[in-house]
Amino acid sequence: MAARVANCPNCGGRVEFKAGSSLLSVCTYCGSCVARVGDDITQLEILGKVAPLASVASPLYLGLSGKYQRKGFTLVGRLQLDYGLGPWNEWYASFDDGRWGWIAEAQGKVYVLFGRELTGLPPYSHWRVGTSFQIGGKRFSVTERRKARFVSAEGELPFAVAPSTEFKYCDIEGEDGSFGTLDFGSGEVLDQVFVGVESEYAALFAKSDLRETTAEAPSAVGLNCPNCGSAVALRAPDEAQRVTCPSCSSLLDCVQGSTLNLLQAAKRAGPDPAIPLGAKGSYKGKKWEVYGYMVRSVVVDSIEYSWDEYLLRGNDRSWRWLTCSSGHFSWVDPVGAGAVRGGYEPILAGRKFKLFQSASARVKSLRGEFYWKVAVGDVASAEDFVSPPLVLSKETTSEEQTWSVGTYLTPAEVTAIFASEKKLRLPSPTGVAPNQPNPHDKTRSSVLKLAGILTAALVLVSFGVKARSHALDIYAATHILEKGGKPDANVVVTEPFQIEKTSNLEIQVSSDVSNSWFFVGGALISEDTGTVREFSVDVGYYHGYSGGESWSEGSTSDSVYLGGVEPGKYVMRLDPQWDSVGYNLSGAQGLQLATQYQIRAVSDVFLWSHAFTFGALLWIFPILIVALYSTFEKRRWAESDFAGGEE
Repeated sequence: MAARVANCPNCGGRVEFKAGSSLLSVCTYCGSCVARVGDDITQLEILGKVAPLASVASPLYLGLSGKYQRKGFTLVGRLQLDYGLGPWNEWYASFDDGRWGWIAEAQGKVYVLFGRELTGLPPYSHWRVGTSFQIGGKRFSVTERRKARFVSAEGELPFAVAPSTEFKYCDIEGEDGSFGTLDFGSGEVLDQVFVGVESEYAALFAKSDLRETTAEAPSAVGLNCPNCGSAVALRAPDEAQRVTCPSCSSLLDCVQGSTLNLLQAAKRAGPDPAIPLGAKGSYKGKKWEVYGYMVRSVVVDSIEYSWDEYLLRGNDRSWRWLTCSSGHFSWVDPVGAGAVRGGYEPILAGRKFKLFQSASARVKSLRGEFYWKVAVGDVASAEDFVSPPLVLSKETTSEEQTWSVGTYLTPAEVTAIFASEKKLRLPSPTGVAPNQPNPHDKTRSSVLKLAGILTAALVLVSFGVKARSHALDIYAATHILEKGGKPDANVVVTEPFQIEKTSNLEIQVSSDVSNSWFFVGGALISEDTGTVREFSVDVGYYHGYSGGESWSEGSTSDSVYLGGVEPGKYVMRLDPQWDSVGYNLSGAQGLQLATQYQIRAVSDVFLWSHAFTFGALLWIFPILIVALYSTFEKRRWAESDFAGGEE
């Protein structure tokens, strides 16, 4: 890359403009911001001097070369911005094909951004966090809306502005994981749009070229509390923005890991964490250490509910949260806003979540060190959406919106993560957590699936058995009833009939009753063996009008079934009885006492009742499991601000 060289107007030192797109170069000798006037470098002006670069841990440095999408680039400048909660780096990259872009770093992540031509977007005052809009057919959401100050720089920059200039910007995220920035400069009108993607250092640069930034054993910096004078050790001095004094619990502001300023003197110490600060563990193939601990709370119906949040730092310099509420733990990972679709029932990675609760979350107490400028009393609007074992959380302030997803962990799983901590005493879970897995879920799914398969098999078998059932009429007769005769005048012994194979036998009885009843006691007698099987059939039919409406109950016919009747010759002995008065109360109409009855015997009859009975028995256990599952879900959603969560 051919450099254009000039002399600093302030000190005469060598100033280079390596990239053709560079408009400003920071003098390495005096720190002056030297801007070129026009297209050449014969006219230069000084816009001011930059402050010393803040110590921000990064494996990148000026002159580092890399590749993106097979195109080579070189880092020719670094810009440090700060919106009041800590500085961050943005690296100006000059590509071999003449393009230029930004390599931005934030909390262990790296982004590659390029300028886009975009017109018609509203001014800065219009935008709010959560606002959605389209770029090239893709949906983007605003995740951050802030004003940042130009703090420092080195090398070259593609714009010519004075140090301490304030920039207005909105960070945006897209559905496909894309990331971008709406840059409004120092005014209201949109100046530039940068869009790109999240990447990894290893994908952009050769590992051997990166600067070593091992986080396994960071060097601690020892300072003293300005409130009580006690020693305060910073385990991550290059990233810590806030730290609490271990002696007086005062909240202290960290200035580049070398100075502590008193922010809040604690009235009283907060609760002791169940997992001590400095505790080390392993999870998801990474090593983690507890750096911070905070207690947060919400107020619902004048009742305060609090929970614990542990800040963990990974050996790759990433940050995660471990939350604990009523003894229930969740491992919390950040999620890009663009990856979340929908509103009331958002969808993440094809999984639908249901709104569980919404409230204002407040920071109650702090311990340890934190990578952002947190303070007791900080408030954010928080919404939780559940799809056990996951909880999707959205936190919104006037300047920022963040999404995260928590995975439920049992105390035993947390103990396993911190296995080296021998005296770990975790609280026992109480109640049901929003994202706690239903212990009956897997059983319910497998049992319902098995019950469905067995029910389908039962139906198929039933139709098969029904198809093979012959339902043979082996006897039928009508008997006239004699009234006023001897007691046994109506006793009948039927003609013999033959049953060909072992099967059931249906005995059907019907009578001409109306608002009266008829009964027959009978016996099936084997002429071959002399065995007797008794049976009885009772019929009654009643009907009339009441209150202007008709009613009826009973029937003029009924059946009884005898099972396992062996082959052979049989007769039936029938002893009928009937109503001699009838039902003639108000509303009853059409009295008819029995005058005759019909009897019919049918062999080998298929009974759906057997299939229904077996099916009912089959579903007892699944219904019990479903009831247990539903009871658990009712307990879960009883804690929700919103109804309709139970499925």
